[in-house]
Amino acid sequence: MRLPFLRAPNADQTRSRAVATRTGRHIGVYEFGDPSGRPVVALHGTPSCGAGFDWADAPARERRLRVVAPDRPGIGQSDRVPMSSVADYAAEIEALADALGIERFVVLGYSGGGPYALAVAQQLADRVESATIVAGAGEIGAWATWKDLARSDRQLTWLSLHTPVVAKAILRLAEVGARLVPTVALWSAEAELPKADREVMRSLGSREALALFTQALAGSAAGAVDDYALLARPWHLQLGDIRVPVHCWHGTADTSVPIAHTEALLERIPDVRLSTWPGEGHLALITHIAEVLDDIASSPG
Repeated sequence: MRLPFLRAPNADQTRSRAVATRTGRHIGVYEFGDPSGRPVVALHGTPSCGAGFDWADAPARERRLRVVAPDRPGIGQSDRVPMSSVADYAAEIEALADALGIERFVVLGYSGGGPYALAVAQQLADRVESATIVAGAGEIGAWATWKDLARSDRQLTWLSLHTPVVAKAILRLAEVGARLVPTVALWSAEAELPKADREVMRSLGSREALALFTQALAGSAAGAVDDYALLARPWHLQLGDIRVPVHCWHGTADTSVPIAHTEALLERIPDVRLSTWPGEGHLALITHIAEVLDDIASSPG
């Protein structure tokens, strides 16, 4: 299974809290950086959770940015919410922003979080200052295909769509394995990564890297399965209606999400630009987080 190896929090639960929204639901939230800084709503990859942005804590604090990283529905401490498409997720972020007293914010979407960030940018244009999409996944059946996905993601996505019970069982077994034999789990995940990503992963040097995966499945695997399925269905987004500035970033050697997925956005979004990291892979955000946050911090509020 390809896991997003972002360093897990030093104290896994202390930064996570369940925020009650006006909808009566609870959303699990991690916060990093400067608590009084400019808000950045960071949307995690798949399968992962908000804990995956812990490594951005110090760089965000230095730039006076407040990183709010919610768990998507059914993941971590977030209540499961029935959604028919990616587009439905914008309402959850609106409810979260209201509950936290955040009027305007930047939205950042990484990997599987990219499509959800685009939904927020389209539907909450009066509150979103800009959108940052890093290695964002493409819409299958539109400009992305099944063969673009890494083998494990392709299998889990298909199972999540057609036999979700089996997908849940596989994820639960993977979660147990990650807790009991982390060395084997890390080795298995590394086998699917290109050289550039293996080097980034090894530089982290911590078996705790799996914690963000196990935290995502702490209550149930249902949320992760829902996430896989939604990303594979039509998003129901009108990308041409996005009016906020969008800055896309992508490593040219990314084999998990091909750069072609991002290049397709250049043809569909009015105000969009692309920055690339030559020869780098899906985990390039880790080594270039300062560059990405500098861009966010310097953008108009």
